[in-house]
Amino acid sequence: MSAVSSRRSPAHPRNSSTTVPKRRRRHHSHRSGIWWVPLAIRLSLWLGVIALAAVVVTLLMNGGFDDPNPQSKTIQLTDQDVDPETTNLGKTHLHENQVDQRLAFYLWAEAQRRLPADTLTEVRNSLTHGAVTLAIGPLVKEMSDDLDQGRVAAYTIWFEPGDQHATGAVSLQLNGTELGEYPVGPDRYAITFYAKTGSVLHLQIAAAPNSKSPVVFRAATATTEAVTRKLGAGKTDSWDMLVQQTYEVHNP
Repeated sequence: MSAVSSRRSPAHPRNSSTTVPKRRRRHHSHRSGIWWVPLAIRLSLWLGVIALAAVVVTLLMNGGFDDPNPQSKTIQLTDQDVDPETTNLGKTHLHENQVDQRLAFYLWAEAQRRLPADTLTEVRNSLTHGAVTLAIGPLVKEMSDDLDQGRVAAYTIWFEPGDQHATGAVSLQLNGTELGEYPVGPDRYAITFYAKTGSVLHLQIAAAPNSKSPVVFRAATATTEAVTRKLGAGKTDSWDMLVQQTYEVHNP
């Protein structure tokens, strides 16, 4: 038995010495094929975090997350928003072939849309000086008739301050024509312009390029209110203004 034991005893070490290295080699081969998976997962997570941070920074630079309801981007102008005094003053000016700033704004918008391009320089110069020339004459006559018949009137919207401590300014464009620059602050004020009943006007609001903090522009009519999102310097928003055909003629 001692002879048998002595023969079998050396056999076990040889078997284990040949088996264990094979298992280790197979295990090492399996790990070498997937070593990159944890690295890829970590890399994907880091890229996701970086992308999320970029989105957050962009939103904050554009004024934050609180974009108001899209329904607040529409204003209704009705006969309750008509300024009879300005409307009648416009009639008087046109009957006397005179043009003030508000009339000039309306006529210039019409001229850009309807007159030949080679006449626009002359028209703009004449409107700037409040004069009526031959080129703009037909549009002046048409506007005068529209005012008399109630098809055109002067409408007013009101800027409503939302933050008593807000400061800044916005530039307004009405149907692509510069309406002017207006303050965003604690004071309520009116913006008056001529419009044709039944029309749809597009108002673009742009924060002044030198704005140091985001601004919010709010406006109201007799029946509706509108508000922009927070606008950082140079950022824009827009509204649609629907002019209802309900104006009654106010004779001077």
